[in-house]
Amino acid sequence: MSEHEHEHGMGHTHDLDPALFNNSAATDEPIGLIMTLHIAFMVAAFGVLYPLGMVLGLAKNKWHVPVQILGTLLFVIGIFLAHAHDGRNYEPHIAHRWFADIVIWSVSSQLVLGVYLRLHLETGFQGKIRPALTKVHKILGAAIPVIGYVQIVLGVIASLGFCYGESTGQCLAHFIMGSSFVAYGILLLLSLRVGGPWLLSNGKSQEWYDSWVIMVWGIVNTFTEHRWGHEWNHGDYQHTSMGIIWWAAGIVGVILSRNGQRSVIPSVLIILTAAAFQGHAQHVPNSGAIHSYFGYMLMAGGLSRIIEICFVWKQGQFKEISPWQYIPPLTLTLSGLLFMGSTEQQLAYLTVMGVDVSSYSNILLSFGFIVFAFAFSLIYLWEKLTDYPNTLQKNGGYTEVNDTEASSSFLDDEDELKDT
Repeated sequence: MSEHEHEHGMGHTHDLDPALFNNSAATDEPIGLIMTLHIAFMVAAFGVLYPLGMVLGLAKNKWHVPVQILGTLLFVIGIFLAHAHDGRNYEPHIAHRWFADIVIWSVSSQLVLGVYLRLHLETGFQGKIRPALTKVHKILGAAIPVIGYVQIVLGVIASLGFCYGESTGQCLAHFIMGSSFVAYGILLLLSLRVGGPWLLSNGKSQEWYDSWVIMVWGIVNTFTEHRWGHEWNHGDYQHTSMGIIWWAAGIVGVILSRNGQRSVIPSVLIILTAAAFQGHAQHVPNSGAIHSYFGYMLMAGGLSRIIEICFVWKQGQFKEISPWQYIPPLTLTLSGLLFMGSTEQQLAYLTVMGVDVSSYSNILLSFGFIVFAFAFSLIYLWEKLTDYPNTLQKNGGYTEVNDTEASSSFLDDEDELKDT
């Protein structure tokens, strides 16, 4: 393949000279209109329509099926566009390509199950398997937005040619950890808005679940961050020691949050984690600034959560939410976006483009606010469609819920109701 052919575009092909991808997983051509449409259609499907369809399905709303069909239509069009684009080409073995098979099978399975359940075949053997299929359909419906999110992130990485070769490990660490903070923030928001009755009915606190996740995650990190059989380096020491403190703190958190008791251990650990990340050795000049920004944001999340648990939260009160209680999920979401955007390749690219860290951080924080607003909107939509919290107790308002009667259908695993 000649240099002339490379400069003037080659169309979409997987038969490329491996030498093109020595330093990047993407060639230098412009993305092009067709690939831009592919990106727009996939973001609309997995970033907007499928999450919206999931909420409508949980609320048993009549618009669930039309929204899911529209999302699937955009998804199918997006697949064809991905195989018809001109311009920029990508390394044939990038994660975005092989993960597409998982996405396709997940969406296809969900579509087939949805059609089958709509037929209401409930006699004989089909009646026996219907509850199990309904549960699988519900799980897939909740999983597809998450799977789609992963594919969108992989698509962004692929389009820029980042996270390739020696940079793969650092990218994985940043995007997995950053996504975890975003997910944690959304789960805290979900728990704040609709999860209280469910937690109360199960006799568990949010921190009990948090502590178990922290402990398991710490154990995994303790034994996976170092490549056994190789020499230890400063990164191995940093990440392995972080894993140790996570499982140690997780054990304490589980003990202190037994029997539904609130605990500040997860929040303390968030603050310690933020301090540790601020002390990480950086290899790119502007990396220290954005990691420091991330650390302060994460510390704000941990500190605000401690204040919320100790001074703001009142047991059994779910209807009235203090403005302060939104600070922990918001700051965790914002910190997650900051961390995902602070890989060495991204920051080196900023230097080439002449973009300062402050402006770049503002863009990342803007995405964080949008993610938080969208998550809040979906939860709020479910509340309105299901008349939550009045569906819990029809008494014209309440401040306490009986431990044995408290529930939240958003989190309950109920069978799908028949259409009426």
